[in-house]
Amino acid sequence: MFSFIGRGVFYIFIGSVIVGDRWWKYTSGALIGLVGLAYVVLEYIPSIEPPANMRDADAGWGAEQV
Repeated sequence: MFSFIGRGVFYIFIGSVIVGDRWWKYTSGALIGLVGLAYVVLEYIPSIEPPANMRDADAGWGAEQV
């Protein structure tokens, strides 16, 4: 979840789990899978920078100094 590829693989996995025998399950799984594919493509576009929460591992939860 801390890189575009990791987030994309996660969404592709969730989309493949959702796909079922009904049309609404197939449609929702395909849409989530396409979002995951878009995240993987974003990793290879050099002009797109990841957000701050993906760049700094120390800037997230529990990083405050005591």
